[in-house]
Amino acid sequence: MKYARFRDYHQDDTARSESALLSVWPRLADFHEDLVLVGGLVPRYLCRPLGDEWQPRTIDVDFAIGLAAGGSMYEPLSKRLIGEGFVRQGARFEKVLPNVTLYVDFLTERPSSEAPHSAQVDDIAASAFFGIDRALKVYREVRIEGKDLSGANVRETVKVCEIGPFLCLKLQAYAKRAEPKDVFDAVHAVLAYDLGVVAAEEGFHREAGPNLAYAVAKQVLEERFREEREKGPSDYASFCLGDPDASIDEDADFRRSALAADAVTVAHRLLDWRAY
Repeated sequence: MKYARFRDYHQDDTARSESALLSVWPRLADFHEDLVLVGGLVPRYLCRPLGDEWQPRTIDVDFAIGLAAGGSMYEPLSKRLIGEGFVRQGARFEKVLPNVTLYVDFLTERPSSEAPHSAQVDDIAASAFFGIDRALKVYREVRIEGKDLSGANVRETVKVCEIGPFLCLKLQAYAKRAEPKDVFDAVHAVLAYDLGVVAAEEGFHREAGPNLAYAVAKQVLEERFREEREKGPSDYASFCLGDPDASIDEDADFRRSALAADAVTVAHRLLDWRAY
């Protein structure tokens, strides 16, 4: 689930999504070898605060899961989510809370361009994308302390997709559906990466050989981010500020241009790769 603009997300949505993660992760303990967090929650654990008003927000919990994943217990994957109060809606799970609906999705590898866009993993039909296998291999373990959806204080060590596979997945998603939120997540992740912008670039460049999503990510950067008025930078600025208004003042116009310029700068740095 993606909202079109930053203002559509509530400031507490990400904390609620983290609570969903902390509720679901221990229920999937025997899947952990084949499970990694991807999607909009990832910047919460890879990035430092930038001090601006656009800190990443999400209502989704997305998991990369191996094609051959299977739990050691008899209880199927879907039943575990249902046990946490999620309702199965097609290929995804959702839980309605008083102020928000939270979503859990499972993504698996699409091994070739001829392969189908979904695959059966355990008892669910997981969406298939290039680059999931890289997310399962290139990750960090993060100790997360917070409250689960029942309000209990919990501590879990969660596998979180690293910056290179994350950028490939986000830019691949943007290539497929042109959601401004995907641009925002990618640009912010580079600018705020906790190991620095250069390390983010290097992480992305390392995906050039082993990650099938890298070529798609590179192509969308080349085609949509050449200069500030193109779609990628415009979508980034519009996600942050809303749609352009003919009556806006010079200050608002300057902010929009500055945001678009940030997106172009990030794209051009990612495209200036070296061999690794």
